[in-house]
Amino acid sequence: MRKKGRRKNPLPEIQEEGLITPLRRGSSAYAFSNSPEPRRANDLEAGTTTTDSHLTSNVEMAAALVDQAMLGRWMPLAVVYHKDYQSAKRTFLLYHQLSPARGIIYFLFLILPFFEIPGWCNENLPNPCGDPKKFPVSGLPYIRPWISLTIEVLCVLVLVWSVLLQWYFLGAGFWENRVGVYKVAILAALSVAVAGSPLGFAQLGGIKLSMYLRILIPVVFSRAIRGCFRMTLRIVHTFLDIAVLVVVFLLLSAWLATKFFSETTPEFMDFNTSLLNLFVLLTTANNPVVWASVYAANRMAFFFFFTYMIVGLFFLMNLAFSVIYSNYKAQMAVEVAKRTTARQGNLRAAFSLLDTREQEWIDGATMISLFLIIGRYRHIPDVRARTSRLFLALNKRGDFKIWSDEFEELCDVIAKEVEREPDALHKLKRHRSRSDIHFVKHPFYACIIWALTFTSLSIAIAALNVTGTILILLLSLEFLFGWLFVMDAMLKSCVQGWKSYWRNHVNRFDFVLTILIIVVHFMSFLYPETRFWVSYLMIARSFRAVVLITMISRWRLMAETLFHVIPATAPILALQFVICSLFSLLGMHVFGGLIYKGNSALDGTEYALHGFYAFNYNDYASAMATSFNLCVVNKWYVFMDAYAAVTGSRWSRAFFIAFWAIAVAFTLNVVVAFFAEALTSQLEKAERAKAREQRRSDEDLLARGPGLLLRKKSSSGNLPHRATKSLSYYDLYEDIVKKR
Repeated sequence: MRKKGRRKNPLPEIQEEGLITPLRRGSSAYAFSNSPEPRRANDLEAGTTTTDSHLTSNVEMAAALVDQAMLGRWMPLAVVYHKDYQSAKRTFLLYHQLSPARGIIYFLFLILPFFEIPGWCNENLPNPCGDPKKFPVSGLPYIRPWISLTIEVLCVLVLVWSVLLQWYFLGAGFWENRVGVYKVAILAALSVAVAGSPLGFAQLGGIKLSMYLRILIPVVFSRAIRGCFRMTLRIVHTFLDIAVLVVVFLLLSAWLATKFFSETTPEFMDFNTSLLNLFVLLTTANNPVVWASVYAANRMAFFFFFTYMIVGLFFLMNLAFSVIYSNYKAQMAVEVAKRTTARQGNLRAAFSLLDTREQEWIDGATMISLFLIIGRYRHIPDVRARTSRLFLALNKRGDFKIWSDEFEELCDVIAKEVEREPDALHKLKRHRSRSDIHFVKHPFYACIIWALTFTSLSIAIAALNVTGTILILLLSLEFLFGWLFVMDAMLKSCVQGWKSYWRNHVNRFDFVLTILIIVVHFMSFLYPETRFWVSYLMIARSFRAVVLITMISRWRLMAETLFHVIPATAPILALQFVICSLFSLLGMHVFGGLIYKGNSALDGTEYALHGFYAFNYNDYASAMATSFNLCVVNKWYVFMDAYAAVTGSRWSRAFFIAFWAIAVAFTLNVVVAFFAEALTSQLEKAERAKAREQRRSDEDLLARGPGLLLRKKSSSGNLPHRATKSLSYYDLYEDIVKKR
């Protein structure tokens, strides 16, 4: 008989993780059985009784791989085959446990420029930029340079530690992965910039180079933002193709407009002026002002501008939008396929570790051992009692053997068991809840809380409009209502249990606002000027009335979907924020200090006529506000003309044109389209889930008796409530791709 060849491990090469190591198979941990009869289901709970340390090690490594696949992470095989597996695994898990710390660093790096002194300012605090009445700035408090430097040093040290951890568990493969090289490069550059900042050699004309490097840290270190950035870069060529077409159309239209209307109006007196005005017209920011005088002189001019707007705005710009986003969705499909392949690669690696006899299947004892060890990573209620159900759910062929294709469905099978956990805990806590305070669950109690909420709202509004003794009385009543809300939170947490209480979003909102009300009220005894914040917090707490939309099934479904889609779209929103931040930093360093009241260069400009002085690039916060206005597009040319006037150079317009092309026409359109499609896809998915649940409920009631179904339909026309599952950005990509 021909000897069976060793099966190769078909693991994909994943650029994100970049680590592929051939699997080494160990000796068999089981003796071959002469009996072909497999183990039966009633023996599955026992698991393996072998004491072979090699098999135990294989099962533990396989469980770690499965757990990471379930979490959406993919443990590199370099961890599995590290010379010290336990140490490498702990390092890998520690690296991912540092994710919240890295998230805080990203947040600090993004908001730190708001409080840093602009490079063009040379005076001392608190007004380093001079008289704020002359030089309008945001008014945010600036921090001293040494505070900013300290924050930078601490953040860099944490990031260096994180990279060292990744280098340890990846080994030599760390340098084979381009992401690892990018991390080291940007950390080295940032370290040099931070170290050289006090000495002055890391600055260029007063510009701190570390400010730009800090903005790039989230793009390089955050896998989610990096994925969005990578997909965006891959479709730049598509944008350039459309941009060339638009530029050719603009040049031809500007030449025709100059030929036709140069003697009629100054807006088209020469080619350059016509080109600029028609470009702004393409964004609709100056429509119909730019061609109103031409139309008044010659009504036939309408046909030129009608054709220009139809072709340019309604055809070319919409074509650009659809082509860009369709290519972005194609890149999402690539990312989804890549992640799915990586996940399946982890599962195939785990299967290879368990299949020590190379027989293409795993027996029940080994699978149960795997289930029990997975229970150490992820809480599966009563895992030992559920092992039979887990095994049988995988065993599609019914032969009590888990084959490789069945094993690849392991994550989905376990996830279904984990999803049942909240229900089990809820029943347990309800069983343990004290019967003497069950009145908290009564609808009448809820009505009382709503009555107290609206009463406190009226008192808070009144407190903002009165003075004297009446104000003191109303503040005392607010304090009383604050303690009533504290008692409400305590009662609900006692009845429901803290975890169940905190799981409810309305309860979280109530609890945080209630604690703030009490804290601020106590602070008002020491700082009387803070007492008005109690009224504002009371008004904010009344926003819980938004939950009333859940009374209408359609509104409830939309609210739940929106609430769960927004966090999943955070990476692409963060990418838009990063792009605006880079333009704001560049604008602050190029145009900082040029806008001030009394600047004669602004006389007669529309910028001065509308009093837009607060929108400038004098500091980072003002620059971000200006960038927001540029993203809205309306009157963006006013800012462009103002800075062209104060700089005395028409080349300053290139900054604003580049902002519109990159941050508005390119990335913002992708963001808006992505969010809209994500919301609609999740809404359709939730509606289908609601319909399935209602159909299943009707079938159950019909099986129990037709009368129950009739009573149920007559009692309520609403769909049964079903909480929407939280999404990650990867889940959202997958749902959008499947919708295609």
